[in-house]
Amino acid sequence: MRQHEKCPLHQFTLKDAIGREWQCGTIQVDLNLPERFDLSYINEDNQKQKPVMLHRAIFGSLERFIGILIEHYAGHLPFWLAPVQVMIITISEHQQIYAQQVLKRLQSLSLRVECDFGKDKLGYKIRKHTLQKIPFLLLIGGKELEESSVRVRTSKGTDLGLLQMDELEKFLRQAMVN
Repeated sequence: MRQHEKCPLHQFTLKDAIGREWQCGTIQVDLNLPERFDLSYINEDNQKQKPVMLHRAIFGSLERFIGILIEHYAGHLPFWLAPVQVMIITISEHQQIYAQQVLKRLQSLSLRVECDFGKDKLGYKIRKHTLQKIPFLLLIGGKELEESSVRVRTSKGTDLGLLQMDELEKFLRQAMVN
């Protein structure tokens, strides 16, 4: 964020991913509206005074700010900001009880976690949640169930391998601060 050259004290702009500048915050003094609406107040000397109106817009509009943010990250929001941070995907119904235990453990860390217990094929589930740009997918199959672990995959398709639950917690806590 930088100050705008024309109005150095009250207007800020942000650059989006392709270098365009957007005004996203202003504080404006308005002498016109109090006059137009014939506004006044009584001061401490019991005299009528015209007020000065201040308008503020923290980001111009929330929609503009969110749009710039999504565009800047190309939809891959940082882990701490993603609406769903972790998606747990099971290969079959045999892993659902273990997946629910993983879900509860991660939710106890205040993470935003969901499970996909659908009957779709694994490849379809991975593709669906990768396109949703969920930062981490946790895959649970027979091997993961036996070893009380999860296979971690990033939203960009990188397989981070098997992690035990303690390692996973440490990994996700670190992801939260990065």
